Amino acid sequence: MKLSYIIREGIIGIKRSRMPFMISVFSVTIALLIVGLGVLAVDNSLQFIGEFQADYDLEIFLENEATAFQKTELAAIVKDYPGIFRMDYLSKEDAAALYNAEFGEDVLSLLDDNPLPSSFRITFEEDHRSADYIVTFIQNMNELDGVDEVIFKKDLFNRVQGVMQLVYTVATVTLFLIILSTVFLTANNLRLMILARYEFIETVRLLGASDFLVKAPFFLEGGILGFLGASLSVLLIILAEYCIKYYVHLDLPVKIIDHPEVILGLILFGVSLSSLGVLKAVRKMLRFVA
Repeated sequence: MKLSYIIREGIIGIKRSRMPFMISVFSVTIALLIVGLGVLAVDNSLQFIGEFQADYDLEIFLENEATAFQKTELAAIVKDYPGIFRMDYLSKEDAAALYNAEFGEDVLSLLDDNPLPSSFRITFEEDHRSADYIVTFIQNMNELDGVDEVIFKKDLFNRVQGVMQLVYTVATVTLFLIILSTVFLTANNLRLMILARYEFIETVRLLGASDFLVKAPFFLEGGILGFLGASLSVLLIILAEYCIKYYVHLDLPVKIIDHPEVILGLILFGVSLSSLGVLKAVRKMLRFVA
């Protein structure tokens, strides 16, 4: 009986206060839209910076006298080394073609023989992408037969790592402030919605309804409100991603549709924020009624 009453009153309550309810849904949608776009903007920024850095972290140049067996052996050692994400082999011919593409000159036309060495381009996994770890890797590689030189642009690497850390720190602080502000703004809008129902709360309280029976329908309304707001924010984010792809011609590496955990997080955050905000507003209202 109580459950059916709660559901019935929750739905009726939404019908009774359509305008305050829709305004609250709109405010929750905007709040979660800002939060969702903020999270995706940070993830995409870090992804773009990471892709710039992860083209390759270092290059191992091989001796011209290195035999095919030595190259195969070196490739196996590098592949088995902990923390290696990707290894690309560039032959002397590949190096010449790359030189021609970058400088617009045919190295074979300038010299009788191809002086460019073959090499391995190495990319490390994110967990192992640190200057100290890479320096240790270089020391181990220099001890192997067939290795001529290992090129690692440490200054550029450290600069990019510093930028990534700065972006992450600033983004974390900014997102925290955004979430905090959305909580306060949403709570104020929810109080206005509850204030419009003051007479109803006063009436059911005078009829002898317990605090639980008064609060429960509003709690349900808050859950529905939060779910609708979160769902609309997710749809708007998907629409924004679609517009960026087809009108700006930029394919974002991180999309919300590919991360159901982000969608679920926004929905749970919206439902929790709205339900608890409504519950808190009703509790304050009951103090005045009592």
